[in-house]
Amino acid sequence: MKAIIFSILLCTSFSAKCQYYYSDIIGSKELSKQQAAYIKNNVKTLTASGTDKNGVKASDFSEYHEVKENGAGLRIVNISGFTKTTSSYKFDNTGSVISVFDSTSAVQNLSTYFYDEAGRLSKIQNKVTDSSGNFNQTEVHTWIYNANGKPEKMWRTFDGQNSRDSMEVKFTIDENGNVGEEKAFKRGKETSFLYYYYDDKNQLTDIVRFNTKLKKLLPDIMFEYDDARNIIQKITTTSSQRMGYLIWRYIFNDKGLKTKEALFNSQKQLTGKIEYNYTFSK
Repeated sequence: MKAIIFSILLCTSFSAKCQYYYSDIIGSKELSKQQAAYIKNNVKTLTASGTDKNGVKASDFSEYHEVKENGAGLRIVNISGFTKTTSSYKFDNTGSVISVFDSTSAVQNLSTYFYDEAGRLSKIQNKVTDSSGNFNQTEVHTWIYNANGKPEKMWRTFDGQNSRDSMEVKFTIDENGNVGEEKAFKRGKETSFLYYYYDDKNQLTDIVRFNTKLKKLLPDIMFEYDDARNIIQKITTTSSQRMGYLIWRYIFNDKGLKTKEALFNSQKQLTGKIEYNYTFSK
């Protein structure tokens, strides 16, 4: 979503591979948390503008958020380079995200979220179609919990010709009740293994995987928080050995609304900035 940093974000996609607990469970909670902050502070709109490392405004980037339906909806319009994406979010009466619809000129993507009676995420159904109608695929993540209400496994399945690519993902819970390990299996063979680490407040601090080339554990993502539990720094690896890793830093105001964001490269050199401006309904 943050195109200011412009094309280098394409290199971060590798590090997000197979982080199912982070993407599904934590990701859906973060969406709901952001919307709750908007509602609490009577946010009507958000406008984001970017500058490069020299302070020059990025003409190929803009982002606009609009809270709709008394907080039950959120519309986001993002322009990145030559691509315009419009996203529509829906939330239920508990504040949980229930659908996300993304569209560009070429592709439409609809994610639908389902919850069990305890309010836990039970399924995500993601349907992707192209404008020509020649491509149509549905991916489903079905979540299963243990007797203590903690994630036990997730089944990733596809429709049609991709049904053979189904995957089972198993989770191990640590001594504090947090997901500590994530193992993915395809046709009974282990395909990936992740570790999740937390601080003494049970906040996620590191997502780590074993690097087969270097023969050691290396982090995919590292997080730091402020006293209000906002993420103020995130370090992500990339698929480019030249680029190494990226450092994202965030500033929040006393209402918990993000006001600034900056990206640094692995040499800690500033690459770009984003500033957020809000309007309020009251």
